[in-house]
Amino acid sequence: MCGRYVSPDQASIERAWQIRRSSGLDFPRRYNVQPTTDIPVLLLDAGALSLVAARWGLIPHWWKQEKPPTFTINARLEEAGGKPMWRDPLRHSRCLLPAEGWYEWQEVAGGKQPHHIRRTDGRPFCFAGLMSTWKEQLSCAILTKAAVGPVAEVHDRMPVVLPDEAHAGWLDPALEDASAYAREHAQSREFTHYTVSRRVNNARNEGPDLLQPAT
Repeated sequence: MCGRYVSPDQASIERAWQIRRSSGLDFPRRYNVQPTTDIPVLLLDAGALSLVAARWGLIPHWWKQEKPPTFTINARLEEAGGKPMWRDPLRHSRCLLPAEGWYEWQEVAGGKQPHHIRRTDGRPFCFAGLMSTWKEQLSCAILTKAAVGPVAEVHDRMPVVLPDEAHAGWLDPALEDASAYAREHAQSREFTHYTVSRRVNNARNEGPDLLQPAT
């Protein structure tokens, strides 16, 4: 799963993925991104990669209630193709979520210990995402899969992380089997992790100190 993560600032995203300056947006670097907040998302706009803001927590286009659904920040890859919540976005509305790392919590004596998980080379990357528009509001979710490699030492689930060379294919409207594409291209063993302060557990806490190794 992915319940909190670290997001690059706007300039870093534009530089890393060679995106034209996105007017009207100002994404700072965030060290404890929490669900239901607006986050930076990459999508195709008129054939070009574009940076936009989206609510983390998908609201399907057919949603009838005034209050958004809960527990829609993550979509299980194994189930997404068959569930109404995810089926249409997986087929027609895919996106990418830039990140520097994410947090997972390991069960230990005395409670849950947060770990920061990042690429071994320290570079930013993208989660495979699904998106939807409801009442003119863009929202999104992160695809997840069974954890393998170093991440499995901490948790049994992990986000689907796509390498740069797989981004264009994931966003291609002509992609017919997105589930198979995600399974084929997901990175799993290119990560490392270390324990961090339990201050991460409080969503109101922010700042670079959250990434410091726990002592």
